[in-house]
Amino acid sequence: MASYFGIIPSDELKSDINLAKSNRGSSEPQYPLRDKISLKLNDELIDNLLVKLVQQFPASEKRDTAEKLAGYVRSTVSVLLKQLLGKAPNEQVLKSLEFLESSSFVDNAGNSRIGAALPDDLVNQLKASFAAVHAGEGKQQRAALTTQFKLFADQIIKHFMTDYNKTLDLGLIKRKAAELATSAVGKAVHIAIDKLIPALNQAELEAVATHFDSLLVQK
Repeated sequence: MASYFGIIPSDELKSDINLAKSNRGSSEPQYPLRDKISLKLNDELIDNLLVKLVQQFPASEKRDTAEKLAGYVRSTVSVLLKQLLGKAPNEQVLKSLEFLESSSFVDNAGNSRIGAALPDDLVNQLKASFAAVHAGEGKQQRAALTTQFKLFADQIIKHFMTDYNKTLDLGLIKRKAAELATSAVGKAVHIAIDKLIPALNQAELEAVATHFDSLLVQK
């Protein structure tokens, strides 16, 4: 069994990815399409990981924390991508597009998703915690979920920031900027998890469990 995190991309993003595939042998510059896909994927990842979850919470300090985190990650990664992306030869662009293609998979219901492979043991632990939350044991699961979500976040950041950035032709200065931004995002996410998860009540933990369980696929 293989384990994945994955979002179902919007029709617009799917269309752009399919266009990039069909343009693979084109002599026309492909970096504008790669850049559009990269920025759109960043937005959709944040929407699926955080924004749609936050919308289920009532107005509270916890919702404010999650909204601030979503805004910070979205803006930080967007600014970074705009610095790193730009004019590039098609052979370099192809490396990024191949990375995005390798990040695609089909779930058990036949839906195409974009995401990342995850360690089986981590996904098993998360799903076990989610089941316990739905069984009414939310309070007892908060410590485990805090640890598990940090590990989950580290995997997502590594895939979509560290590994993706390796497909770009970065000089020393841009590479350092990418490393600093990636580190800052990781630290901010860990701080928010430490603040948010232990403060969630049973109903909020159930919302978290339901939301993230839909993003984890085992096949």
